[in-house]
Amino acid sequence: MIVLGFYKYVEIDNPNRLAESLREICNKQFYRGTILVSNEGINGSVSSNRQNTDALRKFFSDDSRFSDMFYKEEETYGEHPFKKMKIRIKKEIVRFDFDVDLKNRGDHISPDQFLELYDKDGNLKENVVLLDTRNDYEFEVGRFRGATHVNLKTFREFTKKIDLNELKNKKVVMYCTGGVRCEKATAFVKEQGIKDVSQLNQGIIQFGKEHQKSVWEGKCFVFDKRMVSPMNSEGEPVSNCYICGTSSDFLRNCRNVDCNRFYVSCPTCEEKLNKCCSKECQKIVDKPKDAVA
Repeated sequence: MIVLGFYKYVEIDNPNRLAESLREICNKQFYRGTILVSNEGINGSVSSNRQNTDALRKFFSDDSRFSDMFYKEEETYGEHPFKKMKIRIKKEIVRFDFDVDLKNRGDHISPDQFLELYDKDGNLKENVVLLDTRNDYEFEVGRFRGATHVNLKTFREFTKKIDLNELKNKKVVMYCTGGVRCEKATAFVKEQGIKDVSQLNQGIIQFGKEHQKSVWEGKCFVFDKRMVSPMNSEGEPVSNCYICGTSSDFLRNCRNVDCNRFYVSCPTCEEKLNKCCSKECQKIVDKPKDAVA
């Protein structure tokens, strides 16, 4: 099974027409995942066998708007990591709630150039600020050594929570899972007057394919049923069980649908609380269906 990730910011005059064409290609019998289409571009992650993912790549390569689009591939085994195939029209391919000119986005640096941010002992060099633009639960289970998190619950909080004063006269480098969020984040920071701004090209997943055992610590959160991608299978967990504090990198959703928070659990607490993040949520989940509210 191939998990294929891709995005491109490009003007799309008729997102509905493109979405309909994609629905014809991505037969629900063979594909799973999500593709977002917008006037500003496309953002997707799908799973299928090699033959089908190659067919999807050919569909895009035959369209001049996407002929140079980059693809991130991961191999997985067993069932699809996604529940179903969804193709949706959105205002933005990643929600930011702030208008930026993507022509102002930061320079893209390769994984090799990214490693040059560190000294021979694996520490960030002086005057470098490495910003993780992902959500808090993503940062918790894995991050680059020395990275600073902006303490985001959602990406659209970035413009309100970033401390621009801390970035003045610094070399600012950002990263996210695949790169799509950093395109907007770097453009915003540059438009606020910060000059030396760049991003890790194609994000964490691609870096892990080229430099698995280096400056990455923990695992990488992914938005599918796997929850995490190993990145460095020999690495020790960098996070702890939310309930008991035991070292763990097992991430899951709280079973209480009204809570649905992402949290790190150990196997013992997962079983003890019936896959819930707290005793309060467990009581709701275990409550008899015919009980009076």
